Amino acid sequence: MTGSSSNSNADTRRAANKLLGWLLFPLSLFPLVALLTYDWHAIPSLQLPPAHTSNWIGAVGDYFAYYGYLLVGFAIWVVPVICILSGLLKLFGKRLGTGYRKLFIILFTFAVACLLQVVETHVPAIGRMLVSANTPNAGGAVGYLMMNRFLSPLLSDFGASVIMLVVMVFSVIATIGLRNLGRLLKDVYYWAMLGGNVSSPSETPSGYEPAAIPEDPREAQLRAIREAREAAKLEKEREKARMIQEKEAEKQAMRAAREAAKIAAREARETAKVNRLSRPAPAKEPVAGEGVPDKGPYILPPMDLLSPLKKSVADHSDIGITGQRLIDTLKLFGVDATLAYNIAGPVVTKYAVELKPGTRYTTVTSLSDNLMGALHAKSLRIEAPIPGEDKVGIEVPNTKPASVSFREIFEGSTFRNCGYELPLLFGKDAAGNDLVADLAAMPHMLVAGATGQGKSVCLNSIINGLLMTRTPEQLKLIMVDPKSVEFGSYERIPHLLVPVITDNRKVMYSLAWAVAEMEKRLKLFSRAKVRNIKDFNSRKMYAQPDMFGADESAVGGDMPKTVPYIVIIIDEVADLMQAAGKEVTPHIARLTAKARAAGIHLILATQRPDAKIINGTIKSNIPARVAFKTSSSIDSRTILDDTGAENLIGRGDMLFRTKDGLLIRAQGAWISDAEINRITAFIEEHSNTQFDEKFATKLGRVKEAGIEDPFASNEDDPDNQPGGGESGNNAEAAKAAAADELFSKAIEVILSTKRASISHFQRHLGIGYNNAAKLCDRLEAAGVIAAQTSAGPRTILMSPEEMSALTGKNGATVEEEAPAGNADANPAGNGFYMTEDDLFAENKED
Repeated sequence: MTGSSSNSNADTRRAANKLLGWLLFPLSLFPLVALLTYDWHAIPSLQLPPAHTSNWIGAVGDYFAYYGYLLVGFAIWVVPVICILSGLLKLFGKRLGTGYRKLFIILFTFAVACLLQVVETHVPAIGRMLVSANTPNAGGAVGYLMMNRFLSPLLSDFGASVIMLVVMVFSVIATIGLRNLGRLLKDVYYWAMLGGNVSSPSETPSGYEPAAIPEDPREAQLRAIREAREAAKLEKEREKARMIQEKEAEKQAMRAAREAAKIAAREARETAKVNRLSRPAPAKEPVAGEGVPDKGPYILPPMDLLSPLKKSVADHSDIGITGQRLIDTLKLFGVDATLAYNIAGPVVTKYAVELKPGTRYTTVTSLSDNLMGALHAKSLRIEAPIPGEDKVGIEVPNTKPASVSFREIFEGSTFRNCGYELPLLFGKDAAGNDLVADLAAMPHMLVAGATGQGKSVCLNSIINGLLMTRTPEQLKLIMVDPKSVEFGSYERIPHLLVPVITDNRKVMYSLAWAVAEMEKRLKLFSRAKVRNIKDFNSRKMYAQPDMFGADESAVGGDMPKTVPYIVIIIDEVADLMQAAGKEVTPHIARLTAKARAAGIHLILATQRPDAKIINGTIKSNIPARVAFKTSSSIDSRTILDDTGAENLIGRGDMLFRTKDGLLIRAQGAWISDAEINRITAFIEEHSNTQFDEKFATKLGRVKEAGIEDPFASNEDDPDNQPGGGESGNNAEAAKAAAADELFSKAIEVILSTKRASISHFQRHLGIGYNNAAKLCDRLEAAGVIAAQTSAGPRTILMSPEEMSALTGKNGATVEEEAPAGNADANPAGNGFYMTEDDLFAENKED
């Protein structure tokens, strides 16, 4: 009974709604009739006196149309459409919807008014309609305020139209309802899939009850589609699981490879350490062809030796906010400026600021501390002005810098396609571009900075970049490592002319050899009628004698086809300058002044940028310099002749001054010890050492400096001289005999070298300064040499016959008694110090 009563009540309500719909439907036509019969002449505010109303709805219809046009413009025509639609729904016993859907209808009307306001300026027909309706705007007050005064000035007409179109579509979807819209689309989809047959199986003859209801074809097809989707989804899940397993296996393999690489690197370091401790004398190094099998031509190390690339992205924070804060801070201190552009690099972000005309650049540089505090930066560098521009560059470190790897630059097109003779791999500049330079064009370079700021890593990147691109026939190296720990990995590479030099006493002779080689090459180039090494190596070779009978030497027959470049790398030049600055500085000055054409180049590195170390001679001849972070602006000026290095952030951050004086900020490339060990191990495995035998042999005869006990000999201490007694007399006699023998040796040195000075006797007799000074005093008292009047050697007063009479040896010399290089001939027992004439006699003969 309850069910039947509820059904009857529902039928009653449905019938009442239909009846009400029939009664109210004519009212829904009133807005349409009012707009169709509207005449603006009947409105007193538009015409005086107003015309008699002709609107079918009367004055109400005229004012409805008038205020509708003023409010929403031609969008008022949406109102009769909505009213008629509501009346039809009511007529069929349905209703338009709940309250929120009515709000969406209002939003739809609002969007239409805005769109009409934009279209007004682009469609002339709307202008004629405005005249006929005597209304100012196609979108009314709503469209004018929303579009002309707000959205269009910000987003342009196109952007504002897109936004309003989206609002209109959203309103339609929200009004219809997602469920109804989905049902409609579903019916359309079924109709398209089933060829227009959307009949339901329920449409069967009345009173017919089949024994088994056949399956709806639409349901069957829907089930098939659903099953196909499920199968595809299952296949995608399986594929995803398989990819996850492959990635996990790849990660495991990479992890195992890294562990193996670490173990191999550790073993290589241990092996290198053992080899350094137990290596034979440099002069006895094996040379290919002398009991060592030749491993064939040099093979350039492959790129696979380098570690895989790891993607590293810098965190630049919010560049826009930082730039605005920078401009606001400058304005706070009275500097009127605008932000021209910014460059986001791997380590720093560079902001280019354009100053108001008449503003001094020093005004900005004096505010560096204030800007650093305002930007919350740990360091700040100001470039005033930017070279070639009228703007000031302010470099702010990134919140998180991006790392730059050696392989990333090595694989880049800049390094691969540079075409340089001696390409130096540095890293990336402030804009993120690869930084590569040519040492042959520099032609020398100075690398300096505080301890632990990236100097050694920079040298390793440069060396390995050369090893992976140049063969021993193209490049030779001389490495000086006073600390004995930096270049230990390169001891067996074939590019070395001599083993890595760790003793400062050998550096002077190595530089002297380089000077002699430079002079020899310049003479060779003069004979070949070329100006530099590049022209010499690329010259045309003649295959037959000259037609006028000149021998082959005149056309270059006895000349080598090519000569290699020579790069001298000194890791700690400060230690060298303190130990032998007077002897080394002239050689460095000559090499830096003339060696460019001969293909000999220097790379000097130091961690003590002192004016006494990096003196004017070095700086004037080495324009290309690399500065890492320094402790003060004074050190920065010493290196670069400019400030800025003290504001670097370390860890490879550097300033590179080109030969043209341009300062470039860059981030050095990182190369690990494991990569260096893999590269050098590959080179050692596929090639033999190729030391210059004559050079290495002569250099090996130079006595290495050792650590001596300052209390081992007290020959100058008068308190430790023997006292009286027989033992004291014997000691005095032995001392007098040794002094007489030393005097005789000094006479022999003067006869053979025609030179006498305290330092000269120190080198040739292996004695200390005090004994050499006493010896000069005795020779002066004997009338052999004159008194000291100026710097340099003493004047020799006696003839060779008179000096021979003093010794009683008839002019015998040191060379006649003991050949050069014989340590037993040294009376002091401290080894034989070879002179430059002895060391490079063969070069001079050549």
